[in-house]
Amino acid sequence: MSISLQDAAATGASERETAIRIGELSKRYAGGTLANDRISLSVPRGTTLGLLGRNGAGKTTLVRQITGELRPTSGSVHVLGVDVIAEHTRARALMGVVPQEAEPFEHLRPHEHLALFARMRGLSRSAARRRADELIGQLGLSDHVKVQARQLSGGLKRKLLMGVALVGDPRVLVLDEPTTGLDPHSRREVWALLSTLRGRGRTIVITTHYMEEAEELCDEVALISAGRIYRQGTVEDLRSQCRNRFKAVYESGGSRQVVHGESSEDVLAELAWRGVEAFSLSKASLEDVYLELTAEALEA
Repeated sequence: MSISLQDAAATGASERETAIRIGELSKRYAGGTLANDRISLSVPRGTTLGLLGRNGAGKTTLVRQITGELRPTSGSVHVLGVDVIAEHTRARALMGVVPQEAEPFEHLRPHEHLALFARMRGLSRSAARRRADELIGQLGLSDHVKVQARQLSGGLKRKLLMGVALVGDPRVLVLDEPTTGLDPHSRREVWALLSTLRGRGRTIVITTHYMEEAEELCDEVALISAGRIYRQGTVEDLRSQCRNRFKAVYESGGSRQVVHGESSEDVLAELAWRGVEAFSLSKASLEDVYLELTAEALEA
């Protein structure tokens, strides 16, 4: 088969524009469970993709294959053009990773942690200390620099692991539920940091159960159901695929009532029929969209 110069140029441009490319990826565990089923996915450079799905839908299996921690049964994964399966070490060096169940070294303090991993990334001793100082401030860990990791709360440990992922200033971040265990204030701090990285052109893949987090951070979301990508697009794209695109909330008899509809006119007509005069009208939230589309996936 011959390839024209034009086709080759287009392929090269596509590779340059794509940070993560997944083709027909499947993972079947030894017991027979098919966790991922022929997933194909493309993440453009400089964007943030949220992976959403129920527990057991296949999200963590997918991110573990992206990072090379888990070998696929079939299919391919490329990160910044590097084959993750064939060149695992080279591909992993391009990524910062926060696994779902990782734990820091118990006896090390936060600054020691970050400086150690900075050295492992090739920074000089002085540069590693400066990078650790920078991340300590960004992550709000300044009050805990003298505390061993085993004495930190679960939320602070997650922030420290986020720092470890960021220490080498990677071009791609893969974060598996990075804000689990964080209080609302700390979660917002991590959001602010991720938004800054997104603005600097970093590519981020994030799994989360927090719909507000996905809506705040992600350019696109992908819904995973039974090991397959069931829907992918912007929140607005997914909302347009729903029957209930708008909702109104009002109080009646001391309880909260919700009216859904395909259009705002449908919702207003229903409210008028019910005789409701005081209400709040809005588009369906990502949580509403997620619940409708995943219920549809389960029915299918």
